Amino acid sequence: MSTGDEEPQPWSIVSGWTGNCRSRSRLIRCSSIDDLRTSIQQPGRWLPRGAGCSYGDAAILEEGRLVLLDHEAIDEQKQPASGSVTVSAAVTLRTLLPALATRGLTLPVVPGVLDATIGGIVAADAHGKNHLTRGSIRDVTDSLRLMLPSGDLIDCDRSDGTDLFEATIGGMGLTGMITEATLQVIPLLARTVRVEQIATSDLESSLNQLRLLSQHHEHVAAWLDPTPRGAAFGRGIVVAGSPYLEHQQSQMAHPSNWELTPGSTLPPLVASLLTPVGISCHNTLRHLRARFWRGTSTWKLDRLLFPLERWKNWKQIYKPAGFHQHQSLVPAAVCDVVIRKLLEMSVSGGCPPTLVVLKMMRGGSGWLSFPDEGMTLSMDFRSEEGTVDLLRQLDERVAQEQGRVYLAKDSTLTPELFRAMYPDLGRFQKLRQQFDPQQKLNSELSLRLKI
Repeated sequence: MSTGDEEPQPWSIVSGWTGNCRSRSRLIRCSSIDDLRTSIQQPGRWLPRGAGCSYGDAAILEEGRLVLLDHEAIDEQKQPASGSVTVSAAVTLRTLLPALATRGLTLPVVPGVLDATIGGIVAADAHGKNHLTRGSIRDVTDSLRLMLPSGDLIDCDRSDGTDLFEATIGGMGLTGMITEATLQVIPLLARTVRVEQIATSDLESSLNQLRLLSQHHEHVAAWLDPTPRGAAFGRGIVVAGSPYLEHQQSQMAHPSNWELTPGSTLPPLVASLLTPVGISCHNTLRHLRARFWRGTSTWKLDRLLFPLERWKNWKQIYKPAGFHQHQSLVPAAVCDVVIRKLLEMSVSGGCPPTLVVLKMMRGGSGWLSFPDEGMTLSMDFRSEEGTVDLLRQLDERVAQEQGRVYLAKDSTLTPELFRAMYPDLGRFQKLRQQFDPQQKLNSELSLRLKI
């Protein structure tokens, strides 16, 4: 590790997960708690960084130090006890989930990116396709160990250090460096799931089927096609999955219980299809296939939870400029009207989305947490001329409707819109000032939004 006592680490060009934001930073890897304390107490600005899986500028800092825990040198996990497991913040889901599976256990909530670290998903208060039934990471986090900007190492939970606990979950790494998290675990009932796919004819049908299937299945999401004009606008495929409970006795607690399926490689030709015509053709074929292959089928669990992991090089098709994702929370009372409007804006702006996903959400209570009662709409866009302008228009419309944009995906919000979307911001800023009065801990996200 380099802490500045000897030769400093060289500058590196570091990007967010989507490649649309970059910074010139020093990467500081810490192999122990003492190294970590020494590093963050050095002069200058710093920021905790996990695997860099946030989509925008939340994990980068221009001319600053990005401090990482070395997962090979810090204890990764402790034996589960009383329905929970304590893990180093540097452990990734790709490492933790198979390890838990050998004991017949899993996490109740996982986002769709296997390379995300535990510290990262806590800092982002990540959620999965089962938010309606299980909530977000906040709901399954029992306690945290956090190194403050002062170098003090403290434990916090819902009864001790409550404010720091609530601010850290969803706080995007701005309260300190998470070093450990104690998370709830549940039995891994099966490695296969019963999946129901329903092809819908229009947006109204898509929304209704999403609501209906969410009442009967744990993991539910809808893929939408905004490219058709007229009556078919917003048609889609609702995918809903539940464990095969009757198979649990034969599939639990075996080392091969959850072997993550290796991804395939997309051919380079796919990148040339990311045009309005190419996207429309792809969506039409996908929807047509679902119409004729409807019904119930059996999938491996990781295919349902981590669909993009099927293609190990899928982000390459967006190079060199990368891509943006706009993920917004639309309040339940206005879902139907506002989601239609956001989709219409996305296709009329000259930069049609390459992927659109819709999920149900329930209420949340973290200070800067994203979840609330309603639906979350995620749209991927190529990073090209006009994309940022379109995203800002979408931001404004979401704010008008008392919705919010997910900070882990954001790269375009203004301080004014952010303040309107997150009413507990003042409370969060007061706590930051208390624990980091010199404001040494920053990110490009926090600087842009004046957090």
